[in-house]
Amino acid sequence: MEKMENKEAKTEIEDKTQEKEITVNDKIVQLIIDDSTTISLDDFQENDKKVLSILNQDNDLADNQYTFNGLARKLGMHQQSLSRSLYRLESSGLVEKSEVGYRPSKNLRSILVKRSRLDLENLSRKISKQHPQFVQVLQLYIPSTVEVEEIVNRLVGKWFGNLRWIGLIDGDGGYVLQWANGDNFQVNLKIVSRYAIVESNAMGDKSKAEAMVSAYRIFEQITKVFQKTKSGGRNNLDSFNQYN
Repeated sequence: MEKMENKEAKTEIEDKTQEKEITVNDKIVQLIIDDSTTISLDDFQENDKKVLSILNQDNDLADNQYTFNGLARKLGMHQQSLSRSLYRLESSGLVEKSEVGYRPSKNLRSILVKRSRLDLENLSRKISKQHPQFVQVLQLYIPSTVEVEEIVNRLVGKWFGNLRWIGLIDGDGGYVLQWANGDNFQVNLKIVSRYAIVESNAMGDKSKAEAMVSAYRIFEQITKVFQKTKSGGRNNLDSFNQYN
C-alpha cells in the first residue's frame, strides 16, 4: 500500500513538470522547468537576449508584440539567426506567438531570475540608444464619442503604401503602433489620453516628406472611425482639421 502511494505521488510530481528542449550550437538541450525553477539569461545566446530585451521592454507596464520582420529590423539581425532565437525562446516558454506577432509569455518574469530581468532592462536601453530619435509629425484630438480601442483595432496589422506593420505596445500610458518604411525610417502612432500623435525618425528631406504622407494616411483611417460613430459627421472631422 505504501509503495503504491509513493508511486502515485511521484507520478503527480512528474505531471507538474514541463520538459522543454532548446537548440544550442546545433545540439538539443533539454530544460526541465517546474513551478520552483527559474532560468538565467546565461542559459541563452546573445541574440536570444536581444530578442527578449525588445519584447520585454517596459514589460511591467506594457504588452509588447512584434512581427518577425519588425524584430529583425529593430535588432538588425539576420532572418535565420532570428528564427533560431525565436525557436529557442518559444521552446523554453519565454516567448509565444500571437495573431499580431511575437510577445513575451505571461510567466516570463516569474521564470527569469531577478538579475536576468535587470540585465534585459539594461540591454533594452542600450539598443534603443542606437536608433535615431523620434520627432512629432502630426497630432490629432480624439473626440470622447470615439472608442480608442476601435481605432487601434482598425490599424493593427495594416500596411499603408510603403509602410509595413512591425509591432504594438499596449501599456498603462496608452498605445504605440509601429510601422517601418523598409530600412529607411520608422513611423509610430502614439495614442495617449485622447490624443493621437504620429512621430517618425526619418532623416533627410525626402524621407521626412514620405513620413508626412504616411502620417496623413494613418490619420485618414482614424477619421473613418470618427465617421462611424453616432455623432459622426461634421463635428468630428472639424476636430481633425483644427490640428492640421
